[in-house]
This record gives sequence, structure tokens and C-alpha cells, in this order.
Amino acid sequence: MVQAATKPIPSFLPLLAILALCLLPTTGCFLGDSIGDIDVGKLEGLMEREQRLLVVDNRTTLEYASGHIPGAMHIPQEEFYRLTSLLPPEKDTPIVFYCRGYG
Repeated sequence: MVQAATKPIPSFLPLLAILALCLLPTTGCFLGDSIGDIDVGKLEGLMEREQRLLVVDNRTTLEYASGHIPGAMHIPQEEFYRLTSLLPPEKDTPIVFYCRGYG
């Protein structure tokens, strides 16, 4: 018999499960020469070991207000013009963009 875990799930994890995540450091991608999707587990690992990780929430202001990854910077798509002024000076900083998903 398998017993369900009694540890409560943090409120942002279900949100993460439905988001399309993209990993994009400014000098290249951890996944080789292309940008790729990552899952919740990989993001959690990055958040634990990458002290300089920058998480950018690309959703609307209403979606962001309804719940977001703790510490995420909110830059909705219509404001991406200001992205370069907000990037960290260290060019090897890993960046994760997330949004509502495809389609």
C-alpha cells in the first residue's frame, strides 16, 4: 500500500507544473546551442544551486498577481523592450523565462 505524502505542496508548485519554462543564459543555453523547455524538478534544482539565477515571469499583470514563483521578476511581453536594462551585468547569469504556456 502506498501512502500519500503529508507534506503540503507549496502554493506556487501547481502553477509551475502548467507553465512552459525556458532556460536562457545570456551567453548560451545550458541545454546546448538551443533554447529548451525545463520541468518543475529541473527548475527547483536550479533554484537550489544557482545563486544568481534570474527568473522572469512573462505573463500578464493579472496572472502575475494571482500567483508567481517567489523572487520572479515580472516583465510582461509588452514591456520586453526594457529587458536589456534589467539584465544582470554578469553575462553568465542563468535566466529562466516562464509564461502561461504555448498556444
